[in-house]
Amino acid sequence: YHWDLPQWAGDLGGWLNRDSIYWYSEYSQKLFKEIGDVVPMWITHNEPWCASILSYGIGEHAPGHKDYREALIAAHHILLSHGEAVKIFRDMNIKESQIGITLNLTPAYPATEKEEDYLAATYADGFFNRWFLVPIFKGKYPVDMIELYKKEFGEFDFIKNEDLGIISQPIDFLAINFYSRSIVKYDENSLIKGEAVEGPGKKTDMGWEISPQSLYDLLKRIDKEYTNMPIYITENGAAFKDIVNKDEVHDQERIEYVKEHLKYAIKFIEDGGNLKGYFLWSLLDNFEWAEGY
Repeated sequence: YHWDLPQWAGDLGGWLNRDSIYWYSEYSQKLFKEIGDVVPMWITHNEPWCASILSYGIGEHAPGHKDYREALIAAHHILLSHGEAVKIFRDMNIKESQIGITLNLTPAYPATEKEEDYLAATYADGFFNRWFLVPIFKGKYPVDMIELYKKEFGEFDFIKNEDLGIISQPIDFLAINFYSRSIVKYDENSLIKGEAVEGPGKKTDMGWEISPQSLYDLLKRIDKEYTNMPIYITENGAAFKDIVNKDEVHDQERIEYVKEHLKYAIKFIEDGGNLKGYFLWSLLDNFEWAEGY
């Protein structure tokens, strides 16, 4: 699922409707039945953070809402639909095929050595990463984020007793989309008590800091804190202007970007990490959901 919610489902509330879990389950079951044995690797969701937080909380993607309680409900239902799809996949006993999920993960670093900036980085990590990693791999939501969100949005009455057991169904691999890092300083007025600050590194044309070392940091942390199962980098890349010179685009900046990220990916493998694949985003020029061409 890459955010292509059918219009009829959107009209019924989209991922805010708990029935969306069952719609997605039916969809998954149909796909597994028809082509399950010819697809070697299944990814249930691509970037659930975008389909929930970015779409229902920040309002950048459809349906364009700006309600963080809605975003948390949508995220929970998406994670539940993931778990239900994994259960169906296991029950159907599809031979020689694996199933996992793709998370877009953004390592967070404190802007200074101040304790309050470390707290801001911890909350940023919860906002971007742990809200999905912890339920999938540990069967719970991060306690610090629950406490933070409860102050703003009240009780999490949309979470039922059996939900976390479904979300944490064992998967075969974890896929990661990585582009940049986040550097944050404390901001009392922010929902997550942090404000992003500009990093010192070079930027892509989208203004994203280039930080290959952060990919290594992220992979090491996943390996240490969550899982040593096979990991695939399913997206990594950069936007740069295509400067044509004598009918050629030499693309040196992008070559350097890929080279440096591959260097740290290989370092992770050499250090014993279970990285099994790297996919560049993208083979073709891309029309972004919110950024245009």
